[in-house]
Amino acid sequence: MATSKLTTYRAKRDFSRTPEPAGRSGGEGNRFVVHKHHATADHYDLRLQVGDVLKSWAVPRGPSLNPADKRLAVETEDHPLDYIDFEGVIPEGEYGGGPMIVWDTGVWAPMDDIEKSLRTGAFKFRLAGEKLNGGWMLTRLKPKPGDDDTRNWLLFKEHDPAADPDVDILTARPESVKSGRRIEELVEPPKKPAKAAKPAVLKPGSLPGAVKGPKPQRIEPQLASPIPKPPGASPGEQTWLHEIKFDGYRTMADLSDGSVRLITRSGLDWTKRYGDLPDAFRKLPCREAMIDGEIVALDDKGISRFSLLQEALSSGTDGKLVFYAFDILHLDGWNLTEVPLEERKGLLAQLLEGQISSRSAIQFSDHVEGDGRGLYDQAAELGLEGIVSKRASAPYRSGRTQTWTKTKALKSEDFVIAGYTVSEAAEGLAALALGEWVGGELHYRGKVGTGFDAATAKQLLARLQALRGGETALDGAPKEILWVRPVLSARIHYSNRTTDNVLRHAVFKGLRDVELSAPATAPRKRLITDADLATIQVTNADRRVFGRSGPTKLDIAVYYALVGDFMLPHILGRPVSLFRCPTGKRADCFFQRHPFTGMPPSIVGFNATNSEGESKSFLSIEGTKGYLALAQFGVIELHSWGSRRTRLEKPDRVVFDLDPGEGISWRDVVEAAVHIRGELEAIGLVPFVKTSGGSGIHVVVPVKPKLDWKKTHQATSAIATRLAATAPQTFTTTMGKENRVKRIFIDFHRNARSHTAAAPYSLRARTNLPASAPLQWADLETIDAPEDLNYSSLPGLLDTFGDPWADIDDFAKDLPLLSETRT
Repeated sequence: MATSKLTTYRAKRDFSRTPEPAGRSGGEGNRFVVHKHHATADHYDLRLQVGDVLKSWAVPRGPSLNPADKRLAVETEDHPLDYIDFEGVIPEGEYGGGPMIVWDTGVWAPMDDIEKSLRTGAFKFRLAGEKLNGGWMLTRLKPKPGDDDTRNWLLFKEHDPAADPDVDILTARPESVKSGRRIEELVEPPKKPAKAAKPAVLKPGSLPGAVKGPKPQRIEPQLASPIPKPPGASPGEQTWLHEIKFDGYRTMADLSDGSVRLITRSGLDWTKRYGDLPDAFRKLPCREAMIDGEIVALDDKGISRFSLLQEALSSGTDGKLVFYAFDILHLDGWNLTEVPLEERKGLLAQLLEGQISSRSAIQFSDHVEGDGRGLYDQAAELGLEGIVSKRASAPYRSGRTQTWTKTKALKSEDFVIAGYTVSEAAEGLAALALGEWVGGELHYRGKVGTGFDAATAKQLLARLQALRGGETALDGAPKEILWVRPVLSARIHYSNRTTDNVLRHAVFKGLRDVELSAPATAPRKRLITDADLATIQVTNADRRVFGRSGPTKLDIAVYYALVGDFMLPHILGRPVSLFRCPTGKRADCFFQRHPFTGMPPSIVGFNATNSEGESKSFLSIEGTKGYLALAQFGVIELHSWGSRRTRLEKPDRVVFDLDPGEGISWRDVVEAAVHIRGELEAIGLVPFVKTSGGSGIHVVVPVKPKLDWKKTHQATSAIATRLAATAPQTFTTTMGKENRVKRIFIDFHRNARSHTAAAPYSLRARTNLPASAPLQWADLETIDAPEDLNYSSLPGLLDTFGDPWADIDDFAKDLPLLSETRT
């Protein structure tokens, strides 16, 4: 019935404040309405009566009578039937606050089965209204790779007598068909300003546990521990406060006498990255404060989406970001970390009172008290990540604690697509077979047959059919599965696992694909010809690397052939070290730094004298045939010097290897790399970035070949020391595992003579052969998992988007000689 369909609608509204109808159930008919709505963003809402609710789409630019105009229509929550006649002003601060008029209304009729049309994403219908008539079409847009958002449609007019390409119906007929008023006339006239109420007097010192003292430089954030269900349901249990879990960047806002700093979870100053957001904090009625929260970007439903945040950071953030404040740790000379949470949140609400509205850049993260199951159920229904529960009486404690917990609405993980089944009746994809890497071997984790529509199933089937051949069947799986090479990964939501680790209630949420930006560089130069490719010979081509379900020796040969045009400019003529795995077993792998018997042609051995006068032999790749022959010798990794053989003692590239310690996530390393970029640019260098092929990131800088290795090593040591000093709680330049816990080691020692780093596009000898992949800086934050850039995915991406490092040598600068002061 309509009651369950309207849960989302009702959860968003406070009917004691808004005049919108709470919703009646039941009813028959085929009415429609188009509302004109001035809210956060002006738009039109198309609503069609389907059964006992109104199916709704937000149309930002409004409908057009011109069939050539394709207007975005974003599917929103179902509305109650009595909303069809609603016209009025939704109060500011409420969801969708602003005036709304009935711009058009009438009856409608489907041109095909409604349920089928909505499911397949091809929805044809006719309207008979006062302004809109004739045939119309809603067609669902294909989501971006890896995205599970299927709410975006296109609305357009069909070619029929009601079409009129010469009339802008929105301008010609702006009035309400119900009241005759324009939407501007609906806005209530402003009331005479009353005497401004005196702002509440904030008394942080009166709170229990408050301690007078200076504001600290930084307070490490408190983190939540994962639990299977929200607390607070048992009688006699301590009181818990439950908040929505946001999907953004955890941030501490540090305010001092008009100065604002926005600090990341790992302690980096990202204030400049957030555009005009810092300005919102300068209006707060305080001298100094530390406010804990999350920076997010919201979709049209008010739900935080990390993909939208990434998009905003790369395209410009002004007006797009929201800071959800959920805690305050210091205010005007008082340390509040020992104050109970409920008291801290009360003070935070007082501080923000009168400063926030539905459109403001700062929002208060409200909560529900007691039993968190209701909020958890709403979060699951709205498609949110889950909720965070915090003990009301607890002080603030840095690090991961049990007084803050998080409960995911559904478990969400990435699994390898190892195979598929087909439906003979439908002659299409029936289900995906999932696998999970454990200790270098792929294990069966069950099937998923829901979460993809007909169009997605067709696309998936085409991609999977191309991966047949060379596959391995997994133990414990049904016989009907058609196996594929395990190179695609999918995001899967599921409830739990069985005793044998098979997923229960699995739902496909999208491929974990990677899409990059095309660099503005010259067209690709062919270095490997078809004649070169014809010379490749690989014995034991089917030999598996690292286990019976890993890639083959032939896969490695094909990869290096496909990326050769992009990789060779970065390694030709440079000394290299080769990491060889001739048997395919990890235990038999070794580094080859010196000439060896049977070396392929154009792999050159040469001697050079080191600083102690000793003569050492090294290797250099001098031609394509030698490069293409390396796979035959079991070469998986190539590590290169920062200089060329012809100018061996004068490096032209230096690398700062960001090596994360225990407790540092991939997102933390990305934050660190972006910070390092800004610091290097500030001293006149032009940094480039690539994944390491593991958990780290390489920041590579082209330099003019003027300094020798000793001076280069000294210079990069001084630079690394300066970089670490900008955020000593995040970085270290001291070697040793014990020094890297919750910190990132800036390894500059790769800039010493004869030391190497993984070459651009080199594979790494790990499960599924990830690559050390050059990226544009704008793309770095879009990479959720660096292992997605691997032997299978990277060649196609390069062929489509090109080499982001194609012009790296054009940006070589003098390496500055800084004074080195260790901290």
